[in-house]
Amino acid sequence: MTVIYADILVTINLAVDYLLLFAAARIAGTEYRRLYGLLGAAVGALYSLIILFDFPAFALGATRLAVSSLMVLITFGKRNFSEFIRLLFIFYICSFLFSGFMMLINSFLHADSFFAGNGIIYFEFSAVGIVLSGTAAFLVTELLRRLFRRGEPEGACAARIFYGGKSAVLKGFTDTGNDLSDPFTGIPVAVCRAASLASVLSKEMLSAETDYTLSTDLGMRLIPCKTVSGNVLIPAFRPDKLILDMNGTRYEAEEILIGLSRYAPENTLILGRNIVLKQAGKGFSEVR
Repeated sequence: MTVIYADILVTINLAVDYLLLFAAARIAGTEYRRLYGLLGAAVGALYSLIILFDFPAFALGATRLAVSSLMVLITFGKRNFSEFIRLLFIFYICSFLFSGFMMLINSFLHADSFFAGNGIIYFEFSAVGIVLSGTAAFLVTELLRRLFRRGEPEGACAARIFYGGKSAVLKGFTDTGNDLSDPFTGIPVAVCRAASLASVLSKEMLSAETDYTLSTDLGMRLIPCKTVSGNVLIPAFRPDKLILDMNGTRYEAEEILIGLSRYAPENTLILGRNIVLKQAGKGFSEVR
């Protein structure tokens, strides 16, 4: 008879789900917010307790899909439907890879040391064995990320924004789920907080982040954008230049608008997959 310890079951699933969500973010090339990743993993960990109860077989598939969808939604936020399905699909791939590694290692070490119920597998592994399995599975997902995104620049970079004879350096992050652009010209829009550009923009332009009426007087554009709180308009300006340093290689954005949004992370410029870059000269590494 298999004895299942609920605390161990939840703790292990919390760690594994957090790792799977992080791996999915790496493959998808999208931002991973640790707190939201932890909350998403907590949902999956609590769901693992279903193994302790009798549950109708016909409803298991629906509940698993609902829970995994909720985990992805919590972790990555509100996305358009196609992007959400892409993230969910990648999350499932990572889950299958991890489960496969666990089953493979289990077959070599302890052939009968697991229990399956209601779609949940409880392995009688040591903590070290589970960590090693998770690490191996993560390395495979990292290999897949490099294969799928070969030739693309890395997500993290240093971003220098030039405007009005001044410049500011922010942490740049390429979010492939972001394709924000000006609906009239099609110019890509990168997003940051106004406060992150306090050394570059005037007080009036900084205030335009919350007072949209100022934007038209300042020659800024209002860009429709979907956020976690719904559809909003964000003011955007055209910088003189945007230079990105990715692993020591400099790139310059051919055309770009900078949108100001209080929903953006501090001191971070969120770049979209639609940005067009051309290689420039030497790099820089000064990120505040």
